[in-house]
Amino acid sequence: MALAGPNDVLSGFQPGQLYYKAPGPTMVIGRPQSFWAVAGIPGPGSFNSSLAGSNYSSSSALVNGQIPHTDPAGGVSSYLARWQAQSGITGSILMLCDRIWDNQLTINSTGVQNIGTSWPTRDATGTVNGVGIYAAIEVSAATSATAAVLTNYTYTNSSGVSSRTGNFVDAPTAVSATAGQFYRLGLQSGDVGIKSIDSIQFSTAWTSGTVNMVAYRPLAILETSLNVTPNFLDPITGDLPQIWNGVVPFSVMIPTVTTSTTIFGWYEETQN
Repeated sequence: MALAGPNDVLSGFQPGQLYYKAPGPTMVIGRPQSFWAVAGIPGPGSFNSSLAGSNYSSSSALVNGQIPHTDPAGGVSSYLARWQAQSGITGSILMLCDRIWDNQLTINSTGVQNIGTSWPTRDATGTVNGVGIYAAIEVSAATSATAAVLTNYTYTNSSGVSSRTGNFVDAPTAVSATAGQFYRLGLQSGDVGIKSIDSIQFSTAWTSGTVNMVAYRPLAILETSLNVTPNFLDPITGDLPQIWNGVVPFSVMIPTVTTSTTIFGWYEETQN
């Protein structure tokens, strides 16, 4: 059900959820760092261990690692009403994302790794088409000091066109990647999302460690412009994005320094 006015927003507020992530590993300036597997509140999440991977959903039970969410009763919709956060880094960016799917890649392969995925109805339009869904490679165990190079990464876009290609937005360097580093993969010109991740191939591969492909959808972006000074989104500044049933919220930071940091915050929905 759509929100008709301020009274609907206020009457539908749900209990807020505390969010605290303990210091993660040393970061790389400008390279996104996932807090999915970091200890804290909520506790650490895990990863799917097969190449095919699996979708995530909180509809039947909370997923380890996610900020808690409970689906509303039939006919009622959820919206992000407030997201507040602070970190120990000046000028960093925090992305609140819905974790759609992940897998585990064969770490030392330079052959084609065929995947093939299908999503739950949680893209930006509430369908399976993938509008606003993106892909990244997330490190879950420190890798070799290898500048991994993509030969080919193919996907089907949200209009159903296959054989689309992308490359690293955050290119790996010849330094061991620590757990949580989150290498975003770009889209081909004109695309607005991924309906299916089809295959990936490296010409130069990591030789050790564990890396996972992740499908995610950004829900909100928050600047933490001052050290340990909170910032927030509310129903006005955040524009009340709809939160689909089964959402699995987690956070990704784009740091401005290499210092390890904590994140502390508050997540709240309104349902009506």
